[in-house]
Amino acid sequence: MKIFSVLVVCIIAIISCNEAPNYDEEISEYVVFLKNNNKPAKEYILDLFEKNDIVILCERYHSENTQYKLIMDVVSDSRFIKNVGNVFFETAMRSINPELNDLVRSENLSENELQKKLLSIQRNSDYYPLWEPYNLYYQNKGVYKINQSLPEDEKINIYAADIAIKQDSVTADQLRDFWDGDADNRDRLMAEFIIDKFEQIKKSGTKRKKALVIMNYRHAYNKNFQESNGDMIYNVGAFLFDKYPKTTANVLINSIIIQKGKWDAAFEIAKKDDLGFDFKNSPFGKDHFDMWSFTEHDNNYQDIFTGFAYYKSPKEFELIDGVEGLIDSSFIKTYKSRVEKWQLLGDDSYPLNDDEIYKMYGTKTTRSLDEIDSVSTLINRWMKK
Repeated sequence: MKIFSVLVVCIIAIISCNEAPNYDEEISEYVVFLKNNNKPAKEYILDLFEKNDIVILCERYHSENTQYKLIMDVVSDSRFIKNVGNVFFETAMRSINPELNDLVRSENLSENELQKKLLSIQRNSDYYPLWEPYNLYYQNKGVYKINQSLPEDEKINIYAADIAIKQDSVTADQLRDFWDGDADNRDRLMAEFIIDKFEQIKKSGTKRKKALVIMNYRHAYNKNFQESNGDMIYNVGAFLFDKYPKTTANVLINSIIIQKGKWDAAFEIAKKDDLGFDFKNSPFGKDHFDMWSFTEHDNNYQDIFTGFAYYKSPKEFELIDGVEGLIDSSFIKTYKSRVEKWQLLGDDSYPLNDDEIYKMYGTKTTRSLDEIDSVSTLINRWMKK
């Protein structure tokens, strides 16, 4: 009976090996690579800090929130707390830093006190009338919660890096000058802020002299990304790589739509949805850098990014906008005053109807990708029926 069972298993194995793969042969190399790699995205990101002082994460859509679960997993890890401890991010004006620092270093706040501080930061974080994505609220609350269990010298430091205006005292003319001035040099100014602050950290008595930098889209590209004529495009990442060429790494968090669904299909076939690896020496790194299609270029992914962090399929992405309590009877007047200034600059995209304002900003709304059907179609094209 035992011999019969062994024979059956062997026959099934032989048949399985001889079966044609149920996917396009073009992605076989990708599938094999993924099956032979098992390092979770969090572990990959943390490992990069062993040789680098700065690790840049290329964020998806600001509103996509599953990526912030990954980021909070990284930040809350004991290795990050002990060896890194500093986070710079794009999605808030640097003028909010005193208020943000007060929040994340506060202890034992009541839920009411915590909510009040979180809402104040959300309301005053952006030079646009109001920041809609939930990620800022989620991130700041997450860092506050992490810090509650840490001694003072181990608390996470967090710094908003974006350019700033005095939102509620700026005139329309000053706003126009800002938009034609600092906004045109936004990447340089953000990078200068990060570099200046990081140099202060390095010269301080702290043991933690490393930093995680969260930047969206092209702001995270390295200095290899250039115009078709060879001119440098100075994104934040380019400035950081220029300043710290041997101790900076950048990681692309999987987004949409890369390589027409081929990558996502490979991950789905390999049954992997949480993985990190260097682009160099991988089939993924050799692919044309199709994340940027606005100008002609010959870059591959390994030219622009150190590595790749795949965390959840696009089918599982959660876009979250709005924060409960963000709009109340007092703040709605402030919001409308801000919008009126932008209207003087010709921007009529912001709602002024009370119901629309509460729905857009004051109600937490979760949805899947708007493009999920077309994304799924692209992924499925790589599968054989």
